[in-house]
Amino acid sequence: MMNKKEKLLNDTILYGIANFGSSTLTFLMLPLYTRYFTPKDFGTWDLAITTITLLIPFITFELTAATYRWLLDKQTNYSKQTIISTGFFQVLRHSLLFNLLAILVFYISNFSYKWEALLLLNVMIFSSFVQQCARGLGHNRLFASLGIIQTFIVISLNLLFILYFKLGIEALFYAHSIAGICIIILACYRMIFLQYLLTSSVSSKLLKDYMAYAIPIIPAAASWWVMTMADRWIIATFLGVSANGIYAIAIKIPAVLLIINSVFSLAWKDSAILSFQAKDKDSFFSKTYEYYFRLMATSVICLILVAKPAIRIFIGNEFFEAWKYSGFVLVATLFHSLALFWSAGFHGAKKTTAILSTSIVGAVVNLVLNILLIHYLGLYAVAISTLIAFFLTWIIRVRVAKELFTITFNKWDFLILFSLMFIALFIPFYAQNFTLAVSIVGSVLLFFIYNRKLIASIWFAIFKR
Repeated sequence: MMNKKEKLLNDTILYGIANFGSSTLTFLMLPLYTRYFTPKDFGTWDLAITTITLLIPFITFELTAATYRWLLDKQTNYSKQTIISTGFFQVLRHSLLFNLLAILVFYISNFSYKWEALLLLNVMIFSSFVQQCARGLGHNRLFASLGIIQTFIVISLNLLFILYFKLGIEALFYAHSIAGICIIILACYRMIFLQYLLTSSVSSKLLKDYMAYAIPIIPAAASWWVMTMADRWIIATFLGVSANGIYAIAIKIPAVLLIINSVFSLAWKDSAILSFQAKDKDSFFSKTYEYYFRLMATSVICLILVAKPAIRIFIGNEFFEAWKYSGFVLVATLFHSLALFWSAGFHGAKKTTAILSTSIVGAVVNLVLNILLIHYLGLYAVAISTLIAFFLTWIIRVRVAKELFTITFNKWDFLILFSLMFIALFIPFYAQNFTLAVSIVGSVLLFFIYNRKLIASIWFAIFKR
């Protein structure tokens, strides 16, 4: 029987293999998108996908997250069939009501890609539900492989639709929708998912528990959207859709950091929930945080310095100025990641109201600063506002969490790495190519020095497997 540290490491490796391949392939598609789509076109797609992301929590009431949480809870008195059926049929009911409302709105008003967006929204809702059920049921290998398969389908269809059929932005809608449908079919087949769906197994009592757990997450999800995705609407309104396309590229460099974060967060959320009742949870949380912070902070320093030459080489001149904003967004992404680290503990305690209150504070700060500063600082205002908002969210969560769990900090790590991060932010603006190249090499050495123990553990675990 593996202990919690081994489980966390093994799950991280498993999710890492899946997410690294998927995210790398997606990142490599950027030159294709920037060649065939203008900043205005790419900005339109970015607005569409972010709007869909905003709507999903309000449609599903975050019952997907509740279903996953109860599947992990070994102390529950409910069967797997009851847990899944209760969540699925309620999500289905909400989706049907939203579709009727959307069709009514479509006949009243007219806007581009409305049917394509509605299809993609429905596919995303149910593909997410079956994938989280796979994860909650312990099918981690299946969950990881679904991400890789979905990415291959999306990329293959994008190449076909863009290069052969010469489609525009609608190619992205079609590719993602078809890939999502394929994933739903494959996941249902591999899990024999229909065995868990029975209307007679729906529990009204369990649904009330779901709502108590999930309703606080709904505004939290919306607030999170304000801090990350509503920025695009503010940019489009005040600076234009083309500026939104530039910013959409600027956040692609932080997307590399999000690969690391998403890989770890999947495994960490499982471990935080399963180990929350353990007596040594504080020491386990603190040790995990030490490794995680070092990994994320040193990665940020490397990526800040790499952003400028990477965008010049892979993206092109039309989007080149995006590098100026990527450094600030990278630091914001670091604080976002730290806030998510604490939120896993809140999920373990089933105290999701803490996630709600802290997210609302961050969202309000981000929105106010954006509106106040965007006329004076342009896209810098968006990046800096996001950074400040995520920082405040993390700080407040640290204070709120003390009643539930305590994570100790290594103050020297914090001081040294943030000082180097601050210096790295300004090097690309003033350094010549040679100095920048030397700085990049130094940051890579720093990464390996700080993370040598973690790298050795991962290497040993992979070799052992």
